[in-house]
This record gives sequence, C-alpha cells and structure tokens, in this order.
Amino acid sequence: MRKTAIILAAAVIAAVFAGTSLAEGLRIAVIDVNKILNESEAGKAAKKKMEARYEELKKTIDAKQEEARKIKEEIDKQKVMVGKEKLKEREDALQAKVNELRQLTQEGEREMQTRQSEFTRDVLKSVEAKVDIVVKADKLDLVLEKSAGVVHFSESMDITQKVLALVNGDGKAAPEKSAAPEKK
Repeated sequence: MRKTAIILAAAVIAAVFAGTSLAEGLRIAVIDVNKILNESEAGKAAKKKMEARYEELKKTIDAKQEEARKIKEEIDKQKVMVGKEKLKEREDALQAKVNELRQLTQEGEREMQTRQSEFTRDVLKSVEAKVDIVVKADKLDLVLEKSAGVVHFSESMDITQKVLALVNGDGKAAPEKSAAPEKK
C-alpha cells in the first residue's frame, strides 16, 4: 500500500514538472470574440440590418394584431344583434386571423434566428482570418476565447484590439508586433 502511494506521488510530481517544462516557451493569447462581434464595423452593420428587418416584421405583426383586435371588437359589439350563423362566420374569421398572426410570428422568429446565424457566421469568418494573421505575426502557439473558461489573464495577452483593428481595416494593415503575449 505504501509503495503504491509513493509510486503514485512520484508519478504526479513527474507529470507536474513535465507539464511545466512543456508550458515554457508556449506563447498564449486571449481574445474576446463577443467584443469583436459587437464593436466591429461588420458586426455593427449586421446588427443594424437585423434591427431594420425586425422593425419590418414587427410592423407587419402589429398590423395583423390590429386587424384581429378590430374583428374581436366587432364581434363583441354585435354579438347580441347578429344571428348564430353570422356570429360563427365572424368568430371563424377571428380565429383565422389569430392563426395567421401566430404563424407570422413563428416565421418571423425563425427568420431572425437564421439571419442572426448568417450574419454572425460571416463576421466570425473574418475574425478567424484576422486571428490567423495575428497568430503568425506574433508567433502564438495558443489562443483562448475569453468567455470559454478563462478565469484570469494578463492584459498583455489580450489580442482583441489587434484583431478588431484588422477586422475594421479589412486586413489591409499588418498587425503590430508590440504587446506580444508573455511567454509562459
């Protein structure tokens, strides 16, 4: 039992030292992709297009809601005066409007999700290309996404602004070599 514990402790110590020696010379950087999505010109343009389309859909849905509300008011006002057949006809019309409104709302939600995915994918492609440029220029070994479990990092390791500048400049300018991430 004691031999097993000693062997296990030696293995853990060897693994720790082996990991440390592997980490030496490793150049690591951190990037905040969400910040780039929100602050880049391409991200802002995509967001603006999304908001414009959202407003169009909202106007259409609001108009359909108003039509349904008017039919409902008409039914409430004339409920006593109209016959059962006419009342049934108007209630069917109201139900058709409500179904149309429900379908329109669901289609609008799906369209917005699809568009958001497309816009995000387009901006992310640009971000990935610019990250590659920074990785090559700074000779980085590893880039971590800030929101993916990075608890702490030195500001000098953050390449977000470099990549953001490249995304905004459409990659025309070469990245600066300054503020390179620290060697670990």
